[in-house]
Amino acid sequence: MTQKTTKTNNQLPITEETILHYLEGNLSDRAMHAFEEEMESSAFLREAIEGLETFTDKKALRVSVKQLQKQLRRRTEHTRKKRYQFFQQRQFQNIILIVALLLLIFLGVIVVHFLKLHPLLK
Repeated sequence: MTQKTTKTNNQLPITEETILHYLEGNLSDRAMHAFEEEMESSAFLREAIEGLETFTDKKALRVSVKQLQKQLRRRTEHTRKKRYQFFQQRQFQNIILIVALLLLIFLGVIVVHFLKLHPLLK
């Protein structure tokens, strides 16, 4: 099985295997605690786990976990794309601002140089 991970708010990688191990009670205490903290911060993950806990068939559970992982990836990808677009837009604005500032500095240097050459204009 390919290990697919999704990082949520706390940057804890949530994998299909992690979810399955959590549901089966096979996580270490430390990993269990980290996973439960992640569930507290993610309503989507919390609701998914609550729904998955009702499964008794492990094969159906694994299929559902894969499906939820895909949904979570799609959801976070959309957010990532929006964030990337925002930063791209800001980056363009910052470049324009820097160019304008450099032009002002350049014009200031020219004016100062011109005033040094023509002291009568002071």
